[in-house]
Amino acid sequence: MAAVTALPVSLSGRFKGSFAYFTVKDRLPQILTKVIDTLHRHKNEFFEEHGEKGVEAEKRAISFLSKLRNELQTDKPVTPLEDELPDAALWNQYLDYQRNVSNGNGEPSWFQSPWLFVECYMYRRIHAALAQNPPIDNFDVFKEGKAQNFFESQEAVIALCTYFQELLKNIKDLDEKQLQEELFKLLQVSLWGNKCDLSFSAGKASSLKSSPLQSLENMIPYILVNDMEKLWSLLVNAKKRNTENSNVRVDIILDNAGFELVSDLVLADFLLSSKLADEVHFHGKSIPWYVSDTTKHDFNWIIKQLQSANHMWMSRCGINWEGNLKKGAWVYRDHMFWTLPHDFSSMTEVAPDFYADLQKSNLLLFKGDLNYRKLTGDRKWEYTVPFHQALNKFHPAPLCSLRTLKSDTQVGLKPGQGEQLQASEPEWMISGKYGIESHDHILLDIPVAREQMNHYRAAAETAQSELAALSVKYDYAQSELLELRSRMVSKEASFQELKAEAESYKENNARQMSRLLFLQTRIQEIEEEARVLTTSKNQADLTAQVAFKENWELKEELHEQNAKLNKYLNECEESMTQTSKISRKYEELLTQLSAFLDTDIREKEKPQEHLMSKVSEICKENLTLKDQVAALQEAVNVHEMESKASRETIMRLVSEVTKEQKKAAGYYQDMEKLRKDLDSAIIGRQSLEMEIKNLQDKLTANQKALDASKRELNNLKASSRELDGSLKSSREEARTAQSSLVAFKEQIATLLSGGSAIVKLSEKAIVERIQEINCKEESKEIMISQLETQIAELTKTLENQTRLYQEALEKSRKAEKCSETFQDQLKHLEEELLSVDLMQDGLKLEKQKYLKFLEQLNEKMKLDSLAEEVGFDMNVDAILARVEQLVKLEGDAVIENKTMAYSLRRKLKTQKEKLESKELHVNLLRQKITQLEEEKQVRTALAVERDEANVAVRKLHKMTERLQKQLDLARETNTDLKAKLSETNELKIKTLEQNRTIEELSKSQGKLERMKEKAEKQLTSVKSELLLKERKATEDKEKNKNMLEAVTNEMKVLKTALAELAKRERQLADFRDMVSRMLGLNVASLALPDYEIITRLEELIHSHQHHYFPCVCLKDMARAPEEHSQRNIQLLH
Repeated sequence: MAAVTALPVSLSGRFKGSFAYFTVKDRLPQILTKVIDTLHRHKNEFFEEHGEKGVEAEKRAISFLSKLRNELQTDKPVTPLEDELPDAALWNQYLDYQRNVSNGNGEPSWFQSPWLFVECYMYRRIHAALAQNPPIDNFDVFKEGKAQNFFESQEAVIALCTYFQELLKNIKDLDEKQLQEELFKLLQVSLWGNKCDLSFSAGKASSLKSSPLQSLENMIPYILVNDMEKLWSLLVNAKKRNTENSNVRVDIILDNAGFELVSDLVLADFLLSSKLADEVHFHGKSIPWYVSDTTKHDFNWIIKQLQSANHMWMSRCGINWEGNLKKGAWVYRDHMFWTLPHDFSSMTEVAPDFYADLQKSNLLLFKGDLNYRKLTGDRKWEYTVPFHQALNKFHPAPLCSLRTLKSDTQVGLKPGQGEQLQASEPEWMISGKYGIESHDHILLDIPVAREQMNHYRAAAETAQSELAALSVKYDYAQSELLELRSRMVSKEASFQELKAEAESYKENNARQMSRLLFLQTRIQEIEEEARVLTTSKNQADLTAQVAFKENWELKEELHEQNAKLNKYLNECEESMTQTSKISRKYEELLTQLSAFLDTDIREKEKPQEHLMSKVSEICKENLTLKDQVAALQEAVNVHEMESKASRETIMRLVSEVTKEQKKAAGYYQDMEKLRKDLDSAIIGRQSLEMEIKNLQDKLTANQKALDASKRELNNLKASSRELDGSLKSSREEARTAQSSLVAFKEQIATLLSGGSAIVKLSEKAIVERIQEINCKEESKEIMISQLETQIAELTKTLENQTRLYQEALEKSRKAEKCSETFQDQLKHLEEELLSVDLMQDGLKLEKQKYLKFLEQLNEKMKLDSLAEEVGFDMNVDAILARVEQLVKLEGDAVIENKTMAYSLRRKLKTQKEKLESKELHVNLLRQKITQLEEEKQVRTALAVERDEANVAVRKLHKMTERLQKQLDLARETNTDLKAKLSETNELKIKTLEQNRTIEELSKSQGKLERMKEKAEKQLTSVKSELLLKERKATEDKEKNKNMLEAVTNEMKVLKTALAELAKRERQLADFRDMVSRMLGLNVASLALPDYEIITRLEELIHSHQHHYFPCVCLKDMARAPEEHSQRNIQLLH
């Protein structure tokens, strides 16, 4: 026995040159460095999501992991876990166990401890490094590698999905042999998918980039242990033994995500589609583990990726698998035991509840190298050790291991097979080239033994019934009791089915409640959006009102400016008339000069030259004045041109203002329409809120009704349990009654085992008593027939209940269909949200157009370099500064003109002083010059007015700039209003669709209420029927108790009567013997008649006349029977 129980040495890094030593020395530090690198690469992402806290948490995690890497590389002792995670206590207990195993050889270190413990400990410390540093505690450092592995295996996934979907089309037409071949193919695909292990490649890419179905036949020689035939027989036998109350359950303990997980899901779907299994339970890891092991997030992520794939068969697989999860045919579980350092043989001690759950399975399918190492304890076994022995008493259910060899432990090989492989390929156990499919062969025969035990038990029950059949009537009653028991068992089974159906109905109700809660949250979000829209609309109304006010003020200002412009035009016309008058006066002056100089200008060809020659001296002095006057005229012409340009700009502004007024009027009309739409939307929203409140009230009422129904179901369960207890007690009472009857029969047999004479004397009384008992038994049979009729009625009522419950299930399925329609409507709403996003993109395009307009302004105003240097935010400010610079330049020009005018005035004054010194004929010229001066003054006044006009023009420019800004703002507000109009239209559409959905919800709610009412009626009927059953059962119990009490009383009376009869018979026999002895008769002769004794007594009475002797004899005779009777009573006791 010591050789059987002794276990080999665990694989460890202390064995230099082994694969464990290589892993601890090289592969584990490489994995840690890659983890640190991934955290560093996601530093910016942590900062964007969590700010400085994320960066600080990343630094702390990296320092923690760097310390861990240093401990590993320097072979430091393994320290206890200091975190507060749920499994920390179990880890520290296992570390204490390792310390005790070392037998005082020091603290367990990285290279001296078992390889399995050290490797699991490293991944647990990686998880602790992130879990202790929020807000990055939920970050999966291995997520990128798993996703990359999946995407790189797209071709293999597409090939596998297409093959499987084509197989599903014809799966119903396949015979048993073809199903077996397809199962073997998918098992091999799942086996070779285990090559995609990132922990084995230290995080490097290890995807499957080609279809695995093409090379399956070539890979069969590399399967060292192939027990697929036994797996097939196990599944077929389980399918044959399947009943209505029991399902065939297969548990798959997952290994790697990516392609291997897809192959496992395909295998599970095949088991369900071929009806080899009724439910499949998947077991994954609760934390990131061994780089590529499957977690719950990976499981759901791959199904979603397949659903959203562009390939038809991939998306079909994803949709079907999501349906399996919702139906409950697939169940995903992630127990904490899978990420502990214990091997599987210690599951009964560490997780006994989980071990008990695994015992319910018909097949446990362990995937991957890590699960195989934990199954065999990760020990240095001999190659030929049976797989059952290496499991070390871990036998919860029939199990199978699919694994490609990636560690140096292997059992179950044929003699010489391992040595041959070692000689040909020294690294055959760590290359991943070979695979195994090992089964626990002993447990495969357990179901047959169970069937035999059940058969033997049935035979034993029948034998017991035959042995207990001592009387015909008792056998008949016992057979009837057995039939009743079988009926009660069938009823209990049906009742359990009803319980299971009720639980499924509860689950469906919970799902519907979750969906309703999701819809409620969605409605609340829509309400919040409507509130935001109303606030934005109110703000738009306020901005529109402000814009209307500003437009009104601008209109008034424009009217004022138009009046000023008219005034300026009138003044310009007056100045033109004055210039015409001045020209006429100039001609008159020429005539006067010709008259004054006594020259006839008309006769001469060139009168002006003649006059100039005459007045050369005067002209020489006045040339400067003329030049200045000409300069002034040119300046006047320039200002007139500028005034014309300003008029044109003013006219353009007036036209633009009229256009904008028209646009504002159109916007005002649109705003009125928007207000009307808002009013209607507000009214609709209020109605929607009222309907939502009503729906919420109905939902609360429905929830209350559901709670009440749940309570009633709990009460029904309790009552059913009480009925089960009462049935058990009645069965025990029946058993006690059977034992008492057997004892009674034995007592009758002992009572009837006396002498033959005694039997002859008591036969009549016994027969009469037996006849009375038979009559009573006939009355019992009548009672049993009545009970059978009651049981038949109960069966009918149970059948009615099952029928009603099936109707309720159909109604629940209809409700699920309604929920699916709601999901479609939600998808439609999401599409509408996408259209809203498109509208936002259009707004972005308009913004880009506005930016282009600003760039064009910059180009025209020569501000390109400044715009590039300053940026977008200061671009508008730069344009405004440029405009101010232009205005200042114009002001400087006007100031220069004013200075020129002042200098001209001074020169005119000097000319006046010169003219005063001349003669009288110059006085006339002076007068004319004074007139010219007056004209100049008029011109200066005009220049002043022109300056004022320029100032007004500047003001108008500023006003126009303000108006342009306001117009830009108005345009932006108009665009916002247009966008909001589109949003309001979309909201209208959404509200209409919401109204439709609410109507449909109300209809479905009405249906659900009807369903609930029917269910409540059914529950009330079930309650009433159960109460009737309870009453009938109690009445039957009381009747049975009364019958048993009557039977026991009768038995007691029979016993007492028989005892009295026996006493009397013995007393009579003793009396007869004593009398015969006294008379001298031979008592030994059996044929002594009674009449001889009577004749002898008569003779004695007649012969003796004295009474003394007979009295004495009679006293002795009285004493003797009393003593005999007392002796007989003592014997009976």
